[in-house]
Amino acid sequence: MKTKGSQFWAIGALLIALLSLTFFTGCNSNKDSDGDGVPDQKDKCKEVKGPKPGGCPLPAKIGQVNLYLETSASMGGYFAGSAEFKQIVSDLAVKIDKEISPVKIHFITDSIRDYPYEATRFSSDIATTKIALSNSSELHHIFNDIAKATKDGDISIFVSDCILSFPNAAVKANAEINRQAASGTLKNNIYATFIDLKGRKQAASLYAFSSAFFGKYYDYQNDKVPLKGTVRPFYVWVIAKNNILPVFDAKLAKIPNFKPEQEIHFGLLDQKINNYHILTQLGMKGDYKLIKAGKVSDAGIENVEVEKNQSIEFSAAVDLSSLPPYAKKLSYLREHLIVETSGCSAIVDLSERLPSVTLKSKNQIAYYERATHVIKVNITQLRLDQATLNLRVPLTYDSWYQAWSTMNDKGVKKLGKKTFAFEHLVNGVMEAYHNEGKNLVDLKFQINQ
Repeated sequence: MKTKGSQFWAIGALLIALLSLTFFTGCNSNKDSDGDGVPDQKDKCKEVKGPKPGGCPLPAKIGQVNLYLETSASMGGYFAGSAEFKQIVSDLAVKIDKEISPVKIHFITDSIRDYPYEATRFSSDIATTKIALSNSSELHHIFNDIAKATKDGDISIFVSDCILSFPNAAVKANAEINRQAASGTLKNNIYATFIDLKGRKQAASLYAFSSAFFGKYYDYQNDKVPLKGTVRPFYVWVIAKNNILPVFDAKLAKIPNFKPEQEIHFGLLDQKINNYHILTQLGMKGDYKLIKAGKVSDAGIENVEVEKNQSIEFSAAVDLSSLPPYAKKLSYLREHLIVETSGCSAIVDLSERLPSVTLKSKNQIAYYERATHVIKVNITQLRLDQATLNLRVPLTYDSWYQAWSTMNDKGVKKLGKKTFAFEHLVNGVMEAYHNEGKNLVDLKFQINQ
């Protein structure tokens, strides 16, 4: 038989337990793992700081877009006749202005002249008004002027035929100087300009187009060759801070009529992709526990129990949104993915994230929704107690620019899509950013028994 005293203590213990539970629940509901002021219960990005209400970092904000159009004498044929150049450039200006960020237009040679009207009027003017052409300026000076005018958050777009050349006086003094010095002085001038860009944390994207050309073409000796509709290449450069350029390039790629024939990107590899999250509720096979590498990534799996003739499977979500557009394509990733193992054998499959899958954990749902791709790993053999799996996608520049280059443009009418000394221009930029041996993606998985 229970006494009144024992009943009193029982009731007291129950009240203490309830209070403890309430206190624990209250503390847990106010937990803020990343210290951004957003409780974990409402934070969609618990592992990184971000503003209210969702707690996720905001993408870099795109500021003013400045479009610089080279108007040297060598560009005249793009503005005449039925050259597609006019449509491509005017469409680019209007679409960016309306769909991405406001655009200011400038003409540039040895100085910068502002176009006083809006982008919509530019579409009419470029088609109906003769653009005033000026004396040419050395390309590295133009790049330098544009870079100096590019403020933090701004985007600079430069449209040019990108022909490397010495000033006219130097060519008159030595008719072969452009060929003789293209791989030396001219390339090094470009290198010096872009090494300064790199120092300012600015990156660059290069897009190649082509258009009919109606006018005087100036070859490497500055001899004039009349062209009547010969197809000539031209190029669009985009320069911005390295954290803003990928955001802008991604928006640019979504414009329906923006269809460059080739592209290449420089200076976007300050931070490679090395974070991932293993989704235990997606494609899991076998017994194991996660190894955490902090708040922003996992490090692999441990306590792995492998039955004879059975494999271990897991899926990892990875966000590749910061890569250049070409490098996010599944075909590129699969072609260049390098799988390295030590102490185990593995089959790896990379795929784009499906719009939705069935996941129960809020954390796993958040990891999946922020990812762009999913990596499925099948460990077919585990030979060591501590094994490793490394997945790398090295930076591999496409060599298309070499095919678009020539060192003799005397026969320009039959030359096709080739630009004088273009290879040396691009090599100068590449040397400035010096990305040899760097990886776009570098994921390391520890597999421990």
